Amino acid sequence: MDQTPSTNPEPNSEVGRATDALPDVRLYVPDSEDWQARVKTDSEKVYCYQKNPGENYFHLILGGELYLVSGTEKLCLTCALSRGVVTTDRLFWQNRVRRQKPGVR
Repeated sequence: MDQTPSTNPEPNSEVGRATDALPDVRLYVPDSEDWQARVKTDSEKVYCYQKNPGENYFHLILGGELYLVSGTEKLCLTCALSRGVVTTDRLFWQNRVRRQKPGVR
């Protein structure tokens, strides 16, 4: 009988399946100096700065939800994606037009 340890994970191994089953859900903020990521942890009502299409009201950001802040503007991740504040394109730095900073020529 061969006593050589196997280098292949067992078919029912969680290690092998965990990374294969999950989609890449990373988000990138191209203008990261303008935005901060936050997690809503308090009971204060916080509203997203942008309205959903077809709605005439601002929607709530719920406890435990990740959102972005820039000055007084707060955006849920869905609205940040639709506005282009965040992207799923990990090569955004190669494909984008850089913003001109005020006072720089």
